[in-house]
Amino acid sequence: MYKTNAEFGSVRSGHSIIVHNMVRRVALTLFLGLVSLFGAIPTPKDHFGFTPGDDRKLADYAQITSYFEKLARTSDRLKWVEFGKTSEGRPMCLAIISSPRNLRNLERYKEINRSLALALYDPDRARRAAAEGKAIVWIDSGLHATEVAPAQHAPELAYRMVTASDPRTQRVLDNVILLQVPVINPDGLDMVVKWYRQNVGTPYELAPLPFLYQKYAGHDNNRDWFMLNLTETRHVSRLLFQEWFPQIVYNQHQQPAFPARIFIPPYAEPLNPNIPAAVMQGINLIGAAMAERFALEGKTGVLSYFGFDAWWNGGLRSAPAFHNMHGILTETAASGYATPRDYDPAKLPERFANGMPTKHPGVFYPQPWVGGRWTLRDAIEYMLTADRAILELAAERREEFLTKAYVIARSHRESQAKPYAYVIPPEQWDRSSAVEMVRRLAWAGVEVQRAVEAFQAGGKTYPKGAWVISARQPFRGYLVDLMEPQKYPEIRTGVSGPTKRPYDIAGWTLCMSMGVAVDRIDEPLSAKLEPAGEIGAPAPSLDHRENASFLATIDLLHKGAKVRWAGDGKILVSGVSDAGEFEKGAWELSRPRVALYQPWTANIDTGWIQWLFDTYRIPYETLSNPDIRKGGLRARFDTLVLASQSAASILSGTRSGPVRAASGGVETQQRPEYTGGIGDEGLTEILKFVEQGGTLIAIDAATQLPEQKMQLGIKGLLRNTLPSEGGGTEQPEVPRDAYYCPGSLLRITVDNTHPVAFGMPKEATAFVSGGQVWEVTNPSVRPFVHFASANLLASGWISGEQAVRGKPVALEAKQGQGRVLLFGFRPHFRGQTFGTFKLLLNAVYLGSARKL
Repeated sequence: MYKTNAEFGSVRSGHSIIVHNMVRRVALTLFLGLVSLFGAIPTPKDHFGFTPGDDRKLADYAQITSYFEKLARTSDRLKWVEFGKTSEGRPMCLAIISSPRNLRNLERYKEINRSLALALYDPDRARRAAAEGKAIVWIDSGLHATEVAPAQHAPELAYRMVTASDPRTQRVLDNVILLQVPVINPDGLDMVVKWYRQNVGTPYELAPLPFLYQKYAGHDNNRDWFMLNLTETRHVSRLLFQEWFPQIVYNQHQQPAFPARIFIPPYAEPLNPNIPAAVMQGINLIGAAMAERFALEGKTGVLSYFGFDAWWNGGLRSAPAFHNMHGILTETAASGYATPRDYDPAKLPERFANGMPTKHPGVFYPQPWVGGRWTLRDAIEYMLTADRAILELAAERREEFLTKAYVIARSHRESQAKPYAYVIPPEQWDRSSAVEMVRRLAWAGVEVQRAVEAFQAGGKTYPKGAWVISARQPFRGYLVDLMEPQKYPEIRTGVSGPTKRPYDIAGWTLCMSMGVAVDRIDEPLSAKLEPAGEIGAPAPSLDHRENASFLATIDLLHKGAKVRWAGDGKILVSGVSDAGEFEKGAWELSRPRVALYQPWTANIDTGWIQWLFDTYRIPYETLSNPDIRKGGLRARFDTLVLASQSAASILSGTRSGPVRAASGGVETQQRPEYTGGIGDEGLTEILKFVEQGGTLIAIDAATQLPEQKMQLGIKGLLRNTLPSEGGGTEQPEVPRDAYYCPGSLLRITVDNTHPVAFGMPKEATAFVSGGQVWEVTNPSVRPFVHFASANLLASGWISGEQAVRGKPVALEAKQGQGRVLLFGFRPHFRGQTFGTFKLLLNAVYLGSARKL
């Protein structure tokens, strides 16, 4: 029978008192025996001094990890493993929870799971292995650190798994190996806990965190799961796609549509065709098991089929689905850190954004939540219910999950569908980016090979050393999804209604975004191949076409070498290049002196620029509002970069005083030292910086500021539309039939005679979300990137493209002794767009270069 979370080890009904007491006595005897061997297992309250979920109490990373260390010392059901370091050097840890017997034979079960997931067995051996193996379930917590309930719930889940003695828990322990990452973003947890503790009991108790809660990505740490730019993402991907291959990957969050209390699968349309149908059916099955358990426990407000779609690749719940795993996302209602909230039933909205009623039962919202008090503890109880539903289903269908993984992988290995393979020739416009792309595919478990000798395929001859990636491999869906263009389906609301908007972005084809030439091979090829093995980072280069040239350049400048750019962009080095050619160089480089504006609005785009600069070792300083207002910018810096952020936000920032949130009507108030923007004083200093010879780089929405506040002779033709933190996009400020790009790859033409575009091909692909194009009325303004005049969409979806075809999308304008460089798109977007990195990297070097 079903249990409540409070009765994890006891039976709710259906057993006699006598049998129940006998079970308890046997369990107690066994427990006392274990205590004598391992010592007493502490409760979470024993360790923390409070019960997780108590009002206004949050545990930090050291407290949580030390609790798991105690469990590992006192229980034979839990093994504690460090598997990497975070961006700021904290340990990342995994709790492996199962029966003592399973833990003793862990390597055996790990190998079985790997061999099934990769279809390394013949069918007979696979059947025997599935009968012997254990289901692997992954549950992670705390990816988005301001969503505090998942990490706080983690100790409760572990404690109940290592102490419960009821038959259902024992069945889980015997049949399932739980991989629990209590805190998947340790840096963010500590930042949030410190912030909240500082503010509890003050008017700023619910103040939003003014910093990114991951060093570079903040909320975008859940947008990095095919690019693998972040060290945390790489460590986790290694566990998922190279070592453990779990059948279920459960990623916990806290942001359902209000007033729902939790979102669970099924997801909304559309479905990406590269996700195996059996995986999506399994996700729906898991969602149904969760829904049933919530209903039996009387937990209301469970919402499905809303908002979160099955189209996008790149999240921690979505990338596993393309790896034949059941990627599960839940979004549990938050109360505002650990502060409880009271909701007036009369003030709850009548409908969700899609028109579904909130106060009457529906197929995907069968038991509405009627309001009242909501606490952190309530959220934890909902998560524990979801955990148990998943774990018990995995235990019940252990062999089915193992068999399914094998069947899908084998079908992919034996697929007769096109393509047969992809070939990445060694000769590329940017060889370093080709290596980076192949490395990322390999990190995600894609099987990569290299040609031992020359071969022919698709009517072409390829040399020794060419990369060959067979599409007949276990993770075929993942590979094909990243290599082929996306075509976002036109799903409309009603016969003539608007197209349903993507949850995140519409197009992400990796080779296009990275500027890598990949040949699709549709027929079987005959070639002598060998596994690529470990793929090292690309070597620095002095070819301006390669991103790696910026690593070579900064190394030379650090060593005191003289480096110049020729008029055609060729990189010249004193003592290395021809002396006569070096003397004719057009620009002499120096170490960049770059300032990057960092607002108090936790701007993710700022973070990704920091990632780019750190990756290519560009020296920079971040400047906050007081730093800008203080002035003297030109004496310290040659270049100032404004990441994508509206002009109003740059100028005014976060307002002071109480602010009523739209969802639930709760007031928040930011600490006064983190309110405001640069103001008129800061704007004056920026204008002065440019007039005195500085270079101002403004990106996407930030282009509004120089366009509005400087006399540049340009006019923006669009209103910028930025992705929202929770996914999807804000409503565009222009009619939807005029222009709308939710995040797609668009073709551009490049004037590569302009120094900002040195090393770029004449035709390329840019990622665009919203964006800006201009009408130029000043003849001294020089555009150097235009949208293509025809065939604009490369991958994804766009509406009203006629409004932007052929228009300037990046330009240079003179202002006083300085210059303004405007980018109507983000050339560094999420660290994915290697094909346009050069535009921003050239710009910062040009800002510090001396014209000869």
